[in-house]
Amino acid sequence: GATRATTTTTTTAAQSSFARVARRLATTTAARAPAPRAASGDTTASHQPAASMPGEFDDAKRAMRRAMRDSLRAMSAETISIEDAAIARHARQVRRVRDAARCATYLASARLREASTSALIADALARPASMVFAPVVDVGGDAVRTMRMVHVEDVARDVERGAYDLPEPTASYADGRRRLDVVRDIARVGALDVIIVPGVAFNARGVRLGRGGGYYDSFLSLYAETVAARGLAPPLVVALAYSCQYIADADVPAEAHDRCVDVVITPSGAIACTPAGALALESSVQ
Repeated sequence: GATRATTTTTTTAAQSSFARVARRLATTTAARAPAPRAASGDTTASHQPAASMPGEFDDAKRAMRRAMRDSLRAMSAETISIEDAAIARHARQVRRVRDAARCATYLASARLREASTSALIADALARPASMVFAPVVDVGGDAVRTMRMVHVEDVARDVERGAYDLPEPTASYADGRRRLDVVRDIARVGALDVIIVPGVAFNARGVRLGRGGGYYDSFLSLYAETVAARGLAPPLVVALAYSCQYIADADVPAEAHDRCVDVVITPSGAIACTPAGALALESSVQ
């Protein structure tokens, strides 16, 4: 009772704050930006991003990130634990997540209050012949910053603190071999079945507000191009979100290069955001 009331109060406050930001954005801007692309490559009229002039657009993103950051910080450890367990339970009910032979996923940061991926990673590593890939951010001087997904065999052994003090796979396997990369080594690895991504906020159309680095949008675009060039099926792109991070009708600010997710999984269940997401959830109940 007390925990549920705390969760509901936190979520309601986040929704109100989020809605205020969305209303300000809608009333201050008249133009519409091009629709962001679905991660699977689908672009539909339903994926409408927030409108903006450049300055207003950046302000809207910053305001929405601040609102979400405050809501996430207000979550108690008990609420986080309960919501993480519920998210994992619903994720396991999605067949393409549960049975994925090749899964790329973020390594959750407790400091950033990202929904936990630990249970899903453990599930994947326990499946025979399955492969898990995790992100590495390449940051070097004035060089272009990029993100890669590389193979992980054992999280406890293979992960260290990397760019931005976030958990990342080490550069090589224990025996010194370089780790397999999902793009560079796609001929050997094969196509990913699922990509699990973090974010700050999401809406029912799958529009994702990230932290501003553009790493996931760039990676999703590159990977979509890579599999398309080889005639391979695109992966299902899944976001994990705490209750306060999913506001169904919010006008999340997005640009043409931003990538929509196919499914958002919250403590309340899985939500299909694209045709690919709807097909994945439909097949899960058959």
